[in-house]
Parts: sequence; C-alpha cells; structure tokens
Amino acid sequence: MNLPEWLTTLGFWGVWLFVPILIDGAVAASYLAATVLRRATRLPIRPITTAPNGKWPTVTLLVPVYNSAEVLGACLESVRAQNYPQELLEVLCIDNGSTDDSFDAFSWQQEVPFAGSLQWISTFHQGKPWALNVGIHHATGQYIMNLDSDVTLHPDAVANMVAAFEHDPDLIAATGAVEIAPESTGRGLIRVIRECEFQEYYFSFNVGRRFQSAQRSLFTLAGAFSAFRREVLFSTHLYDATTVGEDCYMTFELQEAHPGKRVSVVTSAVCYTEPIPSLKALYAQRTRWQRGEIEVIAAHPKLAARGPFYRGFSPVRTLVADHTLAFPRVAWTFLMPALAFMGYHWSVILIAAVALYAAYIVIEGVTWATNAMLVVPPSTRRLLRGWWTIPLMPAYRYMVFWMRFAGTLTVLTEARQWGAVDPVSASHDQLQQMLRVLPRRRTKEIRQAA
Repeated sequence: MNLPEWLTTLGFWGVWLFVPILIDGAVAASYLAATVLRRATRLPIRPITTAPNGKWPTVTLLVPVYNSAEVLGACLESVRAQNYPQELLEVLCIDNGSTDDSFDAFSWQQEVPFAGSLQWISTFHQGKPWALNVGIHHATGQYIMNLDSDVTLHPDAVANMVAAFEHDPDLIAATGAVEIAPESTGRGLIRVIRECEFQEYYFSFNVGRRFQSAQRSLFTLAGAFSAFRREVLFSTHLYDATTVGEDCYMTFELQEAHPGKRVSVVTSAVCYTEPIPSLKALYAQRTRWQRGEIEVIAAHPKLAARGPFYRGFSPVRTLVADHTLAFPRVAWTFLMPALAFMGYHWSVILIAAVALYAAYIVIEGVTWATNAMLVVPPSTRRLLRGWWTIPLMPAYRYMVFWMRFAGTLTVLTEARQWGAVDPVSASHDQLQQMLRVLPRRRTKEIRQAA
C-alpha cells in the first residue's frame, strides 16, 4: 500500500471509527478525572432537622392526574411521609380528563390524617401543561414543586430541595434527582433493560446534570420532580402546551429570562419512578423526549444562535452532541454490511465491529466507575451490584439512540402527539388494515363486474 492509499484508508477509518471513540472517551474520562480530583464529591442524603433560615417556608406540590388510580395513592403517601412540617404543605391534585377511578384513589387518601392541605381540582383541558398551569394559579406556597403522579419521594426530598433554595438566593429553579424505583421486577430482556435504565438515570442526574449545573448549562428540568421560586414562575409564560417537551420549554424560558441566575440539579432531593414496562413504552418515551428537545430549540432562536463553545447555557452544544457527533453511529450501521462490497474481507469487518464495541465497553466502564465514586445510600448496593451491565450498556445506548433518532424524524413527518407508536406496532396495524380493506375492495370489484 503506497502513501496516498494508506492516508486514504487511515482517514476513512479514523473519521468513522476512531474519532467517535475518542470524543465519547474524552467526555467519560473528563467526568472521572473531575471526580478523582474531588471537583465533584459525594453528596449524602441527610435529613435536615433545622430550618435553614430559622423558619420553614410554605410549599405547594402540584400533582397532575390522568388515569392515575393505581399509582396516585403511593405518590400521596410519600408526600405525607416527608420530613417536613405537614402544616406547611399544600398538595393540589389536578385532574385533566381521567376516565378511571383516580378520584376514588384521591378520596381514600383524604381519609388519612394529614396536617397539610390536600385538594382536588378538575380541568376540562387534557394535557399535563394545562394541569400544571391550573395548579400554579391555585398555588399559595412560597415554593412550587411539580410531581408526577407515578413517582414517589424520598422522605427528605422536599426538605433538601427547600434547603438548596434557602442557602442559594441565586437559585431560581431546580430539578430533583430521578431514580428508577428499587423494587424493579421482571425477567429476561426486560430485567436487563430496567437495570441498564437504572444505571443510565443515575449517571444522568448525579453526574451529567451536576456538571451541567456547574457550567450553568442545565438543559432540562425533569418533569417528574422540579421546584421553582413562586415569583420566578409567575414571571414566565408558564408551561407551553404547543410542544411535547413542556418541561424543557420552561427550562429554556428561565435560562433566557434570568441569565445571571442558576437553574440546577439538587441531587439530595430524590424521587423514584417506576421502571419502563416494555420496549414499546421505552420507544414512546425516548421519541417524545427527542421530539420535544428539537421543538423547544426551534422555538428559541436567540438561544439556538449561541455556538457550542459559548460559556453558559448553549442548546446547540447539546444538539451537536446528540446529532452531529452521533452521525457516525448511523453511518456505521449501514457501512458495516457495505464494506464487504468495497473489497474488505469479512474478517476485517468483524474485527472492526468487535473493536468498536470493545472500545465502548471500556468507556462504559469509566462511566460506571464515576457513578460508583459518587453513589450514596440507599442506591449504593444496587449500583455496585449492577456492574454486570457494563458490557451491555453499549447495546442499550445504541438501541436508545435509534429511538431518539426516530424522534428526530417524527418532527419532520408527523403531527405533534404525546405518545408515539413503535415501528413494529405501526407495521402490524397497517397490515391489519390492509387485510381488512382488500377483501372489501375485491368484493366491490366482483359486484361491479357482474
């Protein structure tokens, strides 16, 4: 092989194979290095027994309800179990069109002694943004927190969230740390996916969003559990109902309107969400998240104009990481089979595929090590016992990547909707429709011929 051919080959393999590995590896290594150098340390979840400024403020928790009969009880029980003065808690359950026994579940909870206020509000508009906006207008607390009806709170979640605001006057909004509920069940593939999901969530909130917060570049306040200063929330246009990413939209509006203030994650304010029930649900969730991200960026052109190296909040930086740098994954999906037609021996293709996967296993090992250095009880045992997910995480992330890529495509091809139908179900539905239509069309043709 002469020099030009060698350079061409090196450039081809370098661009599509080594560059993505180096970029992903550098990001993972930077997180680990910062942790080793103690720029990021463990933040234990400690009960707070003394009010930060001598007096606990009032708190309103907004719980949007839609067909939540099976989960609402556990959610409200976790609110009642908070290590926070109950008389200072106001809980508003805002129903937005439930057709099940959600109100009965709420009524059962009203029978349980609670020193705070527990109210039910009904709205005719369906959709979480409408429910949250109605609740905001009824809220009386100094701090307003939104809580999904299918999550439960750690007993110290509210106190730790309030303490973070009381200690930092520049903190205007914060997201709690969302973890997968410890009572994960299931067998086979679904159990593997749920354990990978736990590792993914823990890293996302306790590592990724911590570093985003330090750089004042937090991209999304989690819709599952977030908190706001009352006066700051009322200075916004509230939650936007024109996008499926209403929580992301709110984050962007706060970042744009209050550039000198902080929007952060409070890792000691933990809530637990149920693991994903199926691959279909995972597909719908990740497609919705990705679609919402793109819709929100498009709706904020001033923020979108900031370059990837902008100091502070830059949505383009996230967009580059999610799309531009992810393009080699799309290319390799189709290039690997095509290499055989380009003259490469099958053994070379196999070695390249194995090397690529092995490199990402190493990167996942670095990611897991960072997680392990920052994990705190009660999640320590589960995270450490989940070491066996390291070689499986590259496959899990690859699967999730294609789900998110589908979300990018739906922005261009489909109308806005909360849920998304996975390709297998969509194909099955189309086939069933064809099978129903064809006999009718054939019968009509026979009648016309007769």
